[in-house]
Amino acid sequence: MIKKNNLYVSILFVSVMLTSCIGRIVYEEKLTLGYELSANDDMSGMCIYVNDGQYQIGVIHATVFSVGYNQDFIIAKQHPFVGSVINKSITNYYIISIKDKINASPDENKIGPLTQEMFLIKRKELEIPDNLDFSITIDKLK
Repeated sequence: MIKKNNLYVSILFVSVMLTSCIGRIVYEEKLTLGYELSANDDMSGMCIYVNDGQYQIGVIHATVFSVGYNQDFIIAKQHPFVGSVINKSITNYYIISIKDKINASPDENKIGPLTQEMFLIKRKELEIPDNLDFSITIDKLK
């Protein structure tokens, strides 16, 4: 009887240890063609990922707080982390061309970080339509 109880306790302990290592999704929104905006454990970890059919590749790291997209582009605003704190005094802009083939290197899947001025110039250069706006904004992260 004691051996059986020890087995149950051991199984319970292992189960708790394994599940505690898995982050829980606190936000998830599908964007387009395998891209998603998501955060695990805490909203400050908001990122853009793409699923290439085999892997989930991080494209824009935390903290993404505003996104817009159409069938050709995703545009995003992000506040970077400085140490372990979000620096909300800096806003980086990014452009993801959905037409481009997904690369295993995350840096190849985006244009940025850009300042607002550089973003507006690049936007015109790439002929991103004016009606593509930042349609998703997480006010808590803004």
